[in-house]
Amino acid sequence: MPNLHPFLTHFPVALLSFSIVSEYAALALKRDEFSRVGWWTQLAGTIGLAAAAVTGLLAGQSVELAPGGKPYLEMHQELAFVAAAAFAALLFWRIASGTKRPAGREILFLLIFTGGVVAIWAGAWYGGEMVYRFGAGVRVPPLP
Repeated sequence: MPNLHPFLTHFPVALLSFSIVSEYAALALKRDEFSRVGWWTQLAGTIGLAAAAVTGLLAGQSVELAPGGKPYLEMHQELAFVAAAAFAALLFWRIASGTKRPAGREILFLLIFTGGVVAIWAGAWYGGEMVYRFGAGVRVPPLP
């Protein structure tokens, strides 16, 4: 089975980043349509994050790392688990609130959301370091 993790990781990064921007815009401009965009991109991004996490676990079992890369893999995984837990909780919280930001708890919701996005960005950085510094998943062709 091909390693789908590199393909799937971009969707949650982009969608959840756009979602938080939409939510802050909705709060600042007092426009509900931005929050509806935030909801749909949060839903799609959280589903994408679940897919990226599952394929990441599978990739972690088969990808070889150069010496020194293991701490990067471990931090990448830990940040992914933190982000996945945060966004799963936020998704259920939002569904329980009728797909709107929880009334009276908007600031707490957005702070947790922001922390989740920061965890995704940091995890993406560690993932990039694994590929570009330690050659994770990179096949080196034989020299002619």
